[in-house]
Amino acid sequence: MNLRIESWRLCCVVLTGSLVWTTAAAADEAPQWRIFQTDNGWRLLKDEQPVYLQGAVGSSHWDVLRACGGNAVRVNANKKNLDEAHYHRLMVMANLPVRGERNGMNWGDAEQVDDQKRKVLAVVEELRGHPALLFWAVGNELDHIPGEKSHHPQLWKRLNELAAAIKQIDARHPVLTVVGTGRYQEKVQHIARDCPDFDLLGINSYGDLASVTTQTREHWPKPYVIAEWGPTGHWQVPKTKWGAPREQTSSEKANIIGDRYQTIILADKTHCLGSFIFYWSEKQETTHTWYGLFYGGLRTESIDVMQRAWSGAWPKNRAPGVQGLAIEGFSDPRAVYLRPAQSYRAGVQATDPESDPLTFAWSIRPEVEIPPDSYAGSKEQPAKTLEGLIRNPGSSQINFTAPQTAGPYRLFVTIADGQGNVAYGNIPFFVTTPE
Repeated sequence: MNLRIESWRLCCVVLTGSLVWTTAAAADEAPQWRIFQTDNGWRLLKDEQPVYLQGAVGSSHWDVLRACGGNAVRVNANKKNLDEAHYHRLMVMANLPVRGERNGMNWGDAEQVDDQKRKVLAVVEELRGHPALLFWAVGNELDHIPGEKSHHPQLWKRLNELAAAIKQIDARHPVLTVVGTGRYQEKVQHIARDCPDFDLLGINSYGDLASVTTQTREHWPKPYVIAEWGPTGHWQVPKTKWGAPREQTSSEKANIIGDRYQTIILADKTHCLGSFIFYWSEKQETTHTWYGLFYGGLRTESIDVMQRAWSGAWPKNRAPGVQGLAIEGFSDPRAVYLRPAQSYRAGVQATDPESDPLTFAWSIRPEVEIPPDSYAGSKEQPAKTLEGLIRNPGSSQINFTAPQTAGPYRLFVTIADGQGNVAYGNIPFFVTTPE
């Protein structure tokens, strides 16, 4: 007998430590997701079996995610992404194509609202039977408009109407919207009032994760997921005297990520259904290293930390770490002012858990210009390396010449162990002419 089964028809039920294979021949035979309240808090059930979400945001390196113990991804809703996630035995929090006001949406325009609703429901109709599907995410931080103080007053009610329409088509998958943390308490109170058809809430939070989860439990009557979290945000860190945010080293980020996961996310056993760490790839936002958990395709310490948290075991070969990074002669990292074309020395202290030989690479780049209407790095261009300024870029200790043009720059260093792992850091400095 010749049986032809499409890849997405082969359904994988992923639970912590177990795999159960079934087949789904139609949408009404797809796995059933349900959120259930017990005496001990909220639980996420897949075919009546409990699941805790160990996820990441990102569209690549899913083989590494699964090998680290991850079980879910947050990605745009399309068949290609769901098929790929299913291949890697990952569940999908599917981002539906819901435009916000920052992209030209007018929630007071009935024609725009209806047109968007048709497009969104068409995606739901197409994908509702996919075995990798977990949640429908109705928009991401739709209240955030760069340069604007407030969103349209009908926003939350319009999103609730969309959620209700989705659930009429697909009752098997919970629906949520994802919000950032600006004016958070007021926002959550409005959502709780205007959005009864959402099954849970998604939260994007970084340095304020502890306070935000506390406020969520206080003002939101249902469970939540941390839909995006990671290192401290560029708007939350100390700044130089000229206003440049000071980025933490890869080691400092790993320590913070590990602490937040254990003491905040896992500590909430009543309302939190899991989390999606950001960003399981590489991206430009403020710098080219700030949020990505990979650099040049290599793993950072933060991935090691998450593998330990998800699976209980460190990887066989761990990433190197940064213990110190400085430009000689400057004790205050907020005030590294250099003279044009003058020579300076800098150095990094780094170690490797397995004592693998380390290689170093340094670069000097101008500070990235961030357009005022840029959202999440969307309109930023990565800064290009200025060539010829570093005389020995392959050493842990370097001599370099400051750029001739006055302005803000950063000195970057990366440290690779030759085993697929990397560490990094940077120092912001300002070139200024003598008075």
